Amino acid sequence: MEPGEESPVRDAYDELAASYDAEIESNAYNEHIEFPAMTSLIPEVEGKRILDAGCGTGRYTEWLIEQGADVVGVDVSEAMLEEARTKLGSRATFHREDLGDALTFAEDDAFDGVVSSLALGYVESWETALSEFARVLEPGGFLVFSVMHPLDTVQADESSTYFEVEQQTHEWAVDVPYYRRPFSAILNPLLEAGFRVAKIREPQPTAAFEAKQPDRYETESNEPVFLCVTASLP
Repeated sequence: MEPGEESPVRDAYDELAASYDAEIESNAYNEHIEFPAMTSLIPEVEGKRILDAGCGTGRYTEWLIEQGADVVGVDVSEAMLEEARTKLGSRATFHREDLGDALTFAEDDAFDGVVSSLALGYVESWETALSEFARVLEPGGFLVFSVMHPLDTVQADESSTYFEVEQQTHEWAVDVPYYRRPFSAILNPLLEAGFRVAKIREPQPTAAFEAKQPDRYETESNEPVFLCVTASLP
């Protein structure tokens, strides 16, 4: 996507950027369901070159740096990237990129791993994103990503069907469009890009989640919210 092209996701996150970190830190779903599951799937990264794809304000970038990784973050929102640069300074490198397009900055085999937290859900077609991840990964490299769980995001009305890739809306301070998709539209593009699935997690809430949101603990212990996947490139 060219800088001047219309992007509702970019515009929404440009507007959310200044308050995003505080909102995420107070969000029990991100902090106490998705984040523990994702970080449990990421292999040893000390001394490794890692791409944080859809890095936002740098939540995972910072964690990866703390684990000893050399990190490059990309995001569609320049305002989110500016927040990440302010927070992390020269500890990481950042580029504005749309995951739906080719990664213009990256050479082949540039990374040992790709981490993408809840970013692919904003991409309608995954073919380019996953083929680009495969291109920039060295053979043997890993991909760890999370999305909203397909069963969590099916709308219980006549206009929604599980089997289609559908645009829906996160109703936050700013409405953010995203795409829900069935399992087949998650796994098939991954396999077609040359990845081998190593592990899938459908995380349940932690004790910290229960302490923070006791009214939602039983429901989220029995109904999936996120899907986390780790895959490797042969």
